[in-house]
Amino acid sequence: MHSPNPTVPLDVLTVADMCVDLVLTGDVRPRFHQFEQLIDDYELELGGSANIFACQLAKLGARVGVIGQVGQDAYGEFVLNKLLGTGVDISRVTRHATLKTGLGVALAEPGDRAILTYLGTIDATQPNDLAHDVLTAAHHWHIASYFLLQSLRRHWPGWLRQCRDAGMTISLDVNWDPEDRWEGVTDLLPLVDVFFPNENEAMAIAGEKDVRRATERLADLGPTVVTKCGKDGVLAINGKQVWQLRPADIDGPPVQVVDSIGAGDNFDAGFIRAWLLHRPPDECLALGHRCAVASLRCAGGIQGQLQELVS
Repeated sequence: MHSPNPTVPLDVLTVADMCVDLVLTGDVRPRFHQFEQLIDDYELELGGSANIFACQLAKLGARVGVIGQVGQDAYGEFVLNKLLGTGVDISRVTRHATLKTGLGVALAEPGDRAILTYLGTIDATQPNDLAHDVLTAAHHWHIASYFLLQSLRRHWPGWLRQCRDAGMTISLDVNWDPEDRWEGVTDLLPLVDVFFPNENEAMAIAGEKDVRRATERLADLGPTVVTKCGKDGVLAINGKQVWQLRPADIDGPPVQVVDSIGAGDNFDAGFIRAWLLHRPPDECLALGHRCAVASLRCAGGIQGQLQELVS
C-alpha cells in the first residue's frame, strides 16, 4: 500500500464512524433468563461504514483519508493499525481523552444481521474538527452513517456548500435511521453528486412504496441516485437516464454468502473509484458490484475486500 504524501491532495476524504465490529455467526436467537447458547464462530474486525468504504478505496488504488477519534484503549489501537495497514491516511485521527472506541456487536446469518451498537467515539467528531484546510485536502468528500454522526447533522448543509465552492465533488450514504424519521436527507440531496441508498432507505426517504418511483423522486432533487437492491441488483437514475445492473446478467459462479456486513459500503467504494476516474455509469456499477460480492464471501466488511489497482 502507498504512503500518504501530505503535499498531494487525497482523492477522497470522509468523517469516519470509528468502531470495531464483533461479528457472531450461528443459527441462534438470544434468549434471556440466563440461557446459554453456542455460536459457530466470531470475528473481531474493523467496523464503521466510512472505514470500510475507505479501506476498499485504498485497495483499489485511491488515496483516501479519514477524520475521526478513537479511544485510548485496545480497540482504538486495533482500528488505527487496521487503517494504517490498508494504506488509509490517518493523520486526521486523534485519541479521545474519555470516550471508549465505538463497538458494534452483530449476530449474522447469510443475507441478514441483528446489530447492537455502543456509540462511543462513533459520534465524537465535532464541526470544529472540520478545519478550513480540509477543503483543499481532497478532491471528493464522502458522508457515511449520516444518522449516527449526530453532532454533524446540522453542520452538513453549510459544509457541503463550502465543499462545492472549493470544487469538491460529494457522495452520500445515510445508512439506516435508528429513529425511523429520515429528517434532513432531502435537504442535502441538491448539494450531492452521488447518493447511495438501499431500497428500503430510498422508499422511506421518498415516502414511496415502489423502488423505481422512490429512486426517480430522489433523483429529481439533483444527484445521481444509485439504489442498492440486494439480490435484485442496482438501479441508478440521473435525470431521464436510467441504468440497471442485475446479478443474473453477470457471468460468474454463485456467491457463497457468509454475511452482508459492509457490502453496501464496499459497493459505494467501487462505484466512486470508477466514477472519479470518469468511467461510464455501467462500469461504475460493475466495479461496485464486484466489490460488494467480494465482501459477501467473508465475515465482516474488510476481510473479503477486492484488492485490485484500478486506474
